[in-house]
Amino acid sequence: MPDWLRGTFFRNGPGRLDVGGEKFGHWFDGDGLICKFSFRADGVHFANRFVRTPKFLRETALNRIDCRGFGTQRPGGLLANFLRPPANPANTSIVWHGGHLLALNEGGRPFALDPDSLETLGEFDYSGELSQFNMFSAHGKIHPRSGQYFNFGMSIAGINRQGIQPGLSIYRISPSGKLEKKKTISVDCFPFCHDFALTDKHAVFFLSSIRVEHLGKIILGSRTMADCTHFDASAPMQIIVVDLDSLDVVLRTQTAPGAVVHFGNSWEDDRYIHIDAMFIDNFDANDKLKDIWHADALGGGKFIRYKVELASGSTVAAPVCDVECEFPQWDNRKTGSPHRLIYAAAVLQGDNSFFNGLVRVDVEDGGMQVIKLPAGCFASEPMFVARPGSSAEDDGVLLDVVYNATSQNSELWVMDAAKISDVVAKVMLPHHIPHQFHGCFTNQLF
Repeated sequence: MPDWLRGTFFRNGPGRLDVGGEKFGHWFDGDGLICKFSFRADGVHFANRFVRTPKFLRETALNRIDCRGFGTQRPGGLLANFLRPPANPANTSIVWHGGHLLALNEGGRPFALDPDSLETLGEFDYSGELSQFNMFSAHGKIHPRSGQYFNFGMSIAGINRQGIQPGLSIYRISPSGKLEKKKTISVDCFPFCHDFALTDKHAVFFLSSIRVEHLGKIILGSRTMADCTHFDASAPMQIIVVDLDSLDVVLRTQTAPGAVVHFGNSWEDDRYIHIDAMFIDNFDANDKLKDIWHADALGGGKFIRYKVELASGSTVAAPVCDVECEFPQWDNRKTGSPHRLIYAAAVLQGDNSFFNGLVRVDVEDGGMQVIKLPAGCFASEPMFVARPGSSAEDDGVLLDVVYNATSQNSELWVMDAAKISDVVAKVMLPHHIPHQFHGCFTNQLF
């Protein structure tokens, strides 16, 4: 293990996909499981704990499904689901900011955790600034120069003659952890909006062609959100650019139909905003994730760079590489400024088309390093950790939790970011970790 590597690596994902022998109706409904790798002078220490959400506690006590989810209905038919919103499993991502460790899922407010014990402290509302109706995304971003944390959530902007007016709520949180400004802007649909891009001066949202339709059926309890979420090939992607100081919209434009589930880094010059994105042109994964136990060919997206002209809104998109990939990460010190490297999980031929590789892409010259994992090994989101005192975007390591289907255990791989085929260390767990979504690293040691 590199002797300079000190700090804490947190990860979050669905850790329980059934209760009492009853399977949840979608991977997105699994209960959040926090994992923690602590890199100390005496070695690497591991801990994990479920987030004690009301959903988790209630269903554990009853030993059966008793909550609605994104793709799960509460047993009992229409009346049992009438006017019941999907429960928040706090299962998608995790952030350490302003002295708070927060488990995130866009189905509600975050849950605060004790970073030492991983004990659930309760639902977190930023001293009352987040109401119970304020959704809070799993993909906030920390501005490296100001230290501010930006997040967002789909919301209801109001009710008019046409019915419910969809909205996008945007939050700015100070480095000390105070929600100092929030604003809701009106949009014309309820899109699947999971992530956004952050430049030095702007937040950029892509309202995708994946739309939540038939809201009445969800409210009345006859259908789940997963049932009513579809890809509309005739609907252009809408792009909204928001000023970080005022949280006012400075540009609305649109581009070809599609969706971006996860963004890479973004930056701007005097004329353009440059956005790295993982593009998809369907939502076939939704049906596969309803039965994650038997799904096959779970793939990624196409790595595309968008260039949006701020004055006119004209947009062009160009492919960056031809490797199917997802979960992009980069040197977070470069967030909002020009960068050179993106790291991602990759889908390579074989092994049932899951994330069986990793890729390092140089967006300046198009150079790539691609590694295929050994047969039966599957990658997750790679996290870049810079060596203290370094400035290069590859002077450090990548951390990646790999599932080894042969041993049925999980392993934390530590790779040289300059040459990702060089696995410099492995942390071999005596058990598996259910495949997770996102994580964060802090130099602070818990």
